[in-house]
Amino acid sequence: MSASSTAAPLPPVSYGPVALVGAGPGDPELLTVKASRRLEAADVVLHDKLVSEEILGLVPPKAKLINVGKRCGDPKDRGLQQDEIHELMLSHSRQGQRVVRLKCGDPFIFGRGAEELEFLARHGVVAEVVPGITSALGASSSCQIPLTHRDYGVTQVRFVVGQSKKYDLPDLNWDELARDATSETVVMYMALKKLDRICARLIEHGTPADTPMALVESATNSDERMLVGTVGTLPRLATSNGAGEIGPVIFFLGPTAAFPANLETLAGAGKCTDKEPLLEGERAWKRPRTVAMVAPSDC
Repeated sequence: MSASSTAAPLPPVSYGPVALVGAGPGDPELLTVKASRRLEAADVVLHDKLVSEEILGLVPPKAKLINVGKRCGDPKDRGLQQDEIHELMLSHSRQGQRVVRLKCGDPFIFGRGAEELEFLARHGVVAEVVPGITSALGASSSCQIPLTHRDYGVTQVRFVVGQSKKYDLPDLNWDELARDATSETVVMYMALKKLDRICARLIEHGTPADTPMALVESATNSDERMLVGTVGTLPRLATSNGAGEIGPVIFFLGPTAAFPANLETLAGAGKCTDKEPLLEGERAWKRPRTVAMVAPSDC
């Protein structure tokens, strides 16, 4: 009998667990309890470039932090390619390490989480997905832009991406977007670099130029800022106000994009008159107020 036929079989590879974890839009207080626990237990954290420093500060010192991200829409910022991220996850898992793939927002909303799950499944690695608050929900709450509102006739929400894989306009149903612009909220991710063309395309397909549109930068973070205009004015306002210089930008299109201004009008009718105005025309940046949960008192 040959030596090869009598050799003991190799022990099965013991893979470390992998978790795709949503970091949310930036505010560490918006992390889920499960996300925090996965970070606390991690041996290695592969994180997106735009995950906030406050959230990265929750990772224990013993864990290895690896920045695998890049700024979306910037072909010059190469970062790591997706296949390189795949191999890093697999390599650390094969070493028996607890791997957290920490992704901005939610892993399954424009986060390529499904691609990473497919790669791990092909290599016999079972992974879990921990949801995160996507930027649309974080910015909506932080800036008080409701995604639906019966009195505004807005009964549906649509999430779209603002560019294709080739950094061109995405293949969207522009006729449908234009038709429903006054009865839905459209949230646009990764759309800043194509904003001029997006707004022009919407108007070309019939969207009224005065349809409200809002821009939120660095949603839920301490440097968050918001700009409100219309489909016809927002591209110019975004350029003149240096949108995108601080952090990632997300857009809200539809009637409820004007809701914060309505709130300010309503608040002005009350007895508290020392609040700064939300807008000065259409050009003012405004960091939304943080409301402390304390006992009520007179103004």
